[in-house]
Amino acid sequence: MRKANWLLLLALPAFVLWAIFMVGPFVRGILMSFTNEALVGPNAMNVHFIGLENYRRLLSDADFYNSVKVSSIFVFGSAIVGQVGLGLLLAVLINRKRKIYGKISWAIALTTAIVILAWVTPAAVTGLTWTSFLNKYGVLNQIIGVFVGSEVAYFWLAKKPMLSIILANIWQGTGWSMLLLGAAIESVPHEVNEAAEVDGATSWQRFRYITLPLIMGPILVNLIFITIWTYGVFEVPYMLTKGGPAGKTELLTIYGYQQAFKYFDLGYGSTVAVGILVITMVLAIIYYRLLGRQAWNK
Repeated sequence: MRKANWLLLLALPAFVLWAIFMVGPFVRGILMSFTNEALVGPNAMNVHFIGLENYRRLLSDADFYNSVKVSSIFVFGSAIVGQVGLGLLLAVLINRKRKIYGKISWAIALTTAIVILAWVTPAAVTGLTWTSFLNKYGVLNQIIGVFVGSEVAYFWLAKKPMLSIILANIWQGTGWSMLLLGAAIESVPHEVNEAAEVDGATSWQRFRYITLPLIMGPILVNLIFITIWTYGVFEVPYMLTKGGPAGKTELLTIYGYQQAFKYFDLGYGSTVAVGILVITMVLAIIYYRLLGRQAWNK
């Protein structure tokens, strides 16, 4: 009993920090959504409770629904198709090459290093890198110019804004999925795949009917985390497009930030943040039910 008390005492500082920096702002943000709090103006000096007024405004706000649509496209393209799909592909290819050669080749090591380096790179550096890469006179246009034989001055961030932020987010976040799903593939018993290979199953058949069903649990867990994280992405898209042009890349996080710190309406900005929380919770519940159903079918 005394040992358990000592363990709780040792964990107390971490719990206090967690409560101060995580639970405190969370509760403060929810309470703020029920007020008219602002950074400047009369409401900054006269903060009072306004009930569900911010939520009524949110449900009738066309710009909010546009941000929901934009965020959904961004999450589907960069998280579900991009990070999870590309991460799974890289994990399968690396695992396959390792089995063929019996060791980690320089190509596998280089690919893994590049993907992980992109994952651990700070968001500010990623934003500046992709801004330079996609600029009118950036590296991408110079590369294209080499193949077409003439100078290219295509402004990708203005002409293809959604594609630009999707590619940047895929580049930054794929490392997590590759590592997680690679570990899941490694955990699949080799004997099962070897037996299927002896029976004449092709590489695709072994992946489709053996590997994929066995790693479906980790894939769904990865989907939960990646979806939640991607709905909360802010830095890189904001640095690239700031939500423009004409709201085409105005994610929910960018919309909430602009309401709070551009138009100084902290109460409504907090309401948008609560909306993001509700959307991610709904998606997490859906994924959790799918995960439970998948485990039950086993």
